Amino acid sequence: MKKVTRKISVLLVILPLLTGCWDQRLIVEQEVVNGLSFDLEDKKIKSTMVVLNIIPKGTGFFDFKNQISSATGNSLEDTYRELRAYYTGPLTASKSRIVLFGESFAKKNLDAYLDLFFRLPDPYLGSKVAIVKGSEAGELFTLKEIGTNPIAFGLYEIIEAAESNSTVPIGNLNILFTYFNEEGKDFILPVIEKKGEKVAVSGAGLISDNSYSGKMISLKSSSLLLLFMDKYGERVDLETYLDDKKKLNNQVGYRVVKAKRKMDLKKDGSGLPVVDLHLDLKVMIHQYPRTEKISDQRMEELETLISRDLTKKSKAIMKQTQEANCDVLGIGRKLKETDPEAWKAIDWREAYPEIKINTKVDVAIEKTGILQ
Repeated sequence: MKKVTRKISVLLVILPLLTGCWDQRLIVEQEVVNGLSFDLEDKKIKSTMVVLNIIPKGTGFFDFKNQISSATGNSLEDTYRELRAYYTGPLTASKSRIVLFGESFAKKNLDAYLDLFFRLPDPYLGSKVAIVKGSEAGELFTLKEIGTNPIAFGLYEIIEAAESNSTVPIGNLNILFTYFNEEGKDFILPVIEKKGEKVAVSGAGLISDNSYSGKMISLKSSSLLLLFMDKYGERVDLETYLDDKKKLNNQVGYRVVKAKRKMDLKKDGSGLPVVDLHLDLKVMIHQYPRTEKISDQRMEELETLISRDLTKKSKAIMKQTQEANCDVLGIGRKLKETDPEAWKAIDWREAYPEIKINTKVDVAIEKTGILQ
């Protein structure tokens, strides 16, 4: 009895000191920003916001409805102030899933334009970020749904799937901000495209000095680029034609089991860096167009064929990055770290497109899956 009395006395002392939820903000009482997009229109910024209205239906059930609003101004702050005036409840960006850039907007200095996000009281820095090709970014929000998901959730899942399949690097708004301050290294962003009533990831946009170069790596090549960047996702599936002259049902498909990248820097006669990139891949074959058993000799032939094919493709990819002046591999950063004097002596923006980048891919087949 004494123990029970002691416990009750302790509780009576502690309970009044506990803080309550006096400052709670119920989500049903707020206007939830689910997605944002930015375009350029008549030399002004056009911001589009999709707000997910959560409508209580009683006994724990809710209905959802998208509300789309746009505003134009000379800065993101201008447009945000106007957008806030369209809503009766407090706006919260803490649940925002997607941030989209129209191509013209993405070609501006993103670091300077996106400064607003640092000052929002509740930004969601886990938002996926993408460039929209072929239409205004805000136009995508008019689709309202992708499958059974509200549009912003659907776009988020499309990009997340592309990340898992290693067609675009894993990224979000927070990672984007870290790139802005990383001297000597550029980055890539997913490029999505509206095709009828559907949306798909169509490639990886090459960003040069915090601005979209207007050039992108196709889906067929982006996975190989991610391997060289050492930023691939859960799966990396590649393919090589057995004969370039015959395309139909004449390719070997394989999944990367293990990847190891090595980058070496040297100097040429003029003092510019020469880059040697080596990619060592262990793969599993999961598609082979012929019915005969894959012999040891044929396995060696396939390893040589695939190695030669990926080396050729990697050279073309590096050429694309140099044409876009996009040092996505961070060669400049490595130079800055290993040879500061050489870094200070050159203008990297002028030098990068001209440096020599040698690539080599070696492939070893470890497994053939269910194939004989």
